[in-house]
Amino acid sequence: MNPLVSIVIPIYHDRAQIGSTIDSLAQFLKDEYLLGEIIVVNDGGDDGGAKIVLEKIQHYKMVRFINRNVNLGKGYTVREGVSAAYGTYIFFTDADLPYTAMPVKKMLALLQDGEADLTLANRNLVASTEHKKANWLRGLTHRIYSHFVRFFIPIPFTDTLAGLKGMTREVATKLLPKLSIDRWSFDVELLLAAQQAGFKIKQVAVSLKNVGQSNLQIHRDAPAMIKEILTIWKQYRRGQYN
Repeated sequence: MNPLVSIVIPIYHDRAQIGSTIDSLAQFLKDEYLLGEIIVVNDGGDDGGAKIVLEKIQHYKMVRFINRNVNLGKGYTVREGVSAAYGTYIFFTDADLPYTAMPVKKMLALLQDGEADLTLANRNLVASTEHKKANWLRGLTHRIYSHFVRFFIPIPFTDTLAGLKGMTREVATKLLPKLSIDRWSFDVELLLAAQQAGFKIKQVAVSLKNVGQSNLQIHRDAPAMIKEILTIWKQYRRGQYN
């Protein structure tokens, strides 16, 4: 029997967080009586995270592991995990489980009721006082990046970087072949493609609860993120997402 829910977790250098995240998600699926699977995809990380995942597999039959030793980017890694998922509803989240597992329950209800085909977490829909304090540089990067995205990409969402999104299998099947961004801006491309395809998209308010170490390095990754957004804009102008 195929699972109802698949949860994809891309990891790189996330040894410190991945063990507790798997425990939390496994407990969540059990508490909610959900038939589910957890798919961890290693994007070439060599910090010992793979060993922890392999240990967790011995405890949880629901955990599956794709262990790749070449770094190809977060977007590529998420698509790889989503493509391997068997669930009717497919989610992906970050290795530090930044908003806990509870927003998944609200997102799943929206998908099951037909109110949404794709759901995304949005940190801007709750007061800043409700968030656990994150690194100021990450916060500044998030705000600048969001403004840059909205200037070029015609989507109405103020938080595209939040590490939690869910979709129906139909969305995954129809949209994944259209997507080409392999690294940080893959979320933007996914949302734009879903919007252009006419899928219903709903936002869910979340507050930041866990702050793990980010693999994003501003001086290294910012130019690439800008280039990705311009690439998405050019592909949109050419009608690639129609």
